[in-house]
Amino acid sequence: MSANATSSAAAAALAAAIASLNPAQQAELSSLTADQIQTLLHAPAKVMTQAQLLTVLVYVYSCGVVLCGAVVLAAAVNRNRLLRTSMDRITMGLVLVCFIWSVVRAIIHAMQGLGSLDLGNAPAAAFSNIMIVLIFELNSHLAMERYFQIKEHPYKQIIYGGLWSFFAVTVALIFWVFSTSATSDGIKPDKKPQQTVWIVMLCLQYVVTSLLMAWFYTRTYRYSARQFKENPALAEFFIRDKDGMKESPETLKLVRLRIERQILTKCLILSLTVMIFYAPFLSYQIQSYAVGAIPFFDLTGLYYTIGVIMIAADVSLTAILVIAFKKEVRDSFAFWKSF
Repeated sequence: MSANATSSAAAAALAAAIASLNPAQQAELSSLTADQIQTLLHAPAKVMTQAQLLTVLVYVYSCGVVLCGAVVLAAAVNRNRLLRTSMDRITMGLVLVCFIWSVVRAIIHAMQGLGSLDLGNAPAAAFSNIMIVLIFELNSHLAMERYFQIKEHPYKQIIYGGLWSFFAVTVALIFWVFSTSATSDGIKPDKKPQQTVWIVMLCLQYVVTSLLMAWFYTRTYRYSARQFKENPALAEFFIRDKDGMKESPETLKLVRLRIERQILTKCLILSLTVMIFYAPFLSYQIQSYAVGAIPFFDLTGLYYTIGVIMIAADVSLTAILVIAFKKEVRDSFAFWKSF
């Protein structure tokens, strides 16, 4: 092969590599070293093209629309049964937020796939960030409410006020970062100062709300277990089918152990789900912030793809957990029983 042909092939490869970058990444090219440019030129193929990822996200969010929509519809039809307590209302509020987010994100990704909406749309990015933060906050509120239902606390309203003040400050920062900076990937702002505020804000939300969920669910379990141990007769009040309990050969001790195991299992699932499903995405964003706009640690895009798909899947998982943990919701789906 002639020198001219080799040079042309290298130029074509470089042009293709540059074309695959978003505007923020292209702006960073001038600061790359020769080795980094070579790494970029010889990068392996992406696990998914942008079009394929958008298609997958449309399908995943559509599943969330169906599952969350079914729960929301059940709550609307059976308000007297499914919205009786404050915990019921918070839970359904969380599912409603997941439903709204699923609908909007499915539409956004469909429009992006069709080319009618730019990937770096700032209002869409701001909306998604607010929804993520709202899901964190509602999960924390649910953990608090569960604890406060079994144990009175003199500073309950102050704690709630602090939680939602934290949310208000975060939303204000989201509006600021996306109104003063463009976004190339539709997730984070491009400008470094705004990006710094954004990553700190997101990390704080994740860490603080995760710790709150873990702490309150742990306190709920410990307090309940202590109460059952001190007075096993209290377990009867936590059995929905009291008539069935009277006919059951189980002793109160076995009932108490069964309830404690159920409480622990649900608490662990509820507190860990959000932490686990958002961890890859947050970890990716922290590393991306550290290394720059071009993610040399994830040139195949596998890390990023897993992160965004897991976030999308979390909305469906929320609905599934609500259906699994709330018998009233499952009964609402059994419409044939009315005939």
